[in-house]
Amino acid sequence: MTDLLSWISQERDFAFAAVMVMGFIEACPGLGLFISGAILLSAASFVYAEGLLSLGEIVSAAIFGAFISDQFGFYLGRYLGPGLIDLPWMQKRAGLIEKTQAQLRRFGAFTVVIGRLLTMIRSIVPMLLGASGLSSLKFFVFDVIACGIWGAGLALLVLGVGAAFGA
Repeated sequence: MTDLLSWISQERDFAFAAVMVMGFIEACPGLGLFISGAILLSAASFVYAEGLLSLGEIVSAAIFGAFISDQFGFYLGRYLGPGLIDLPWMQKRAGLIEKTQAQLRRFGAFTVVIGRLLTMIRSIVPMLLGASGLSSLKFFVFDVIACGIWGAGLALLVLGVGAAFGA
């Protein structure tokens, strides 16, 4: 992690891309189950504290990466279809899948927003929604809303971390 942060501080032009890629990875189907959002928060806080990007640029980069990742997950789920939950790596996460499916049954398209805000299921919700047959337009609209809310939360966290360290 320190290598990444020192690279970002030396390559200021790549700070936006680095934050965007981290936003993508932490929500990426499969990878997001193993990559913590704390890495994105740490990098975003570092970039902000070092003055490499404005808070708006940081949040925009993270939102863009997260949104692209969600769309990728949704269409991957659409492509794999209902058989998605039968895949071996998904079976290992049967508890998370059941919780997500229960949310989908209970909240419908609002599951997009709920799923974006819950770190444990963030990377699998779009795939399950794609496999469930949710309309592409509904997913798109609710994902824009969800990423906006998530981005506002990220901004508040970055400001809080920055204030704690005197930035």
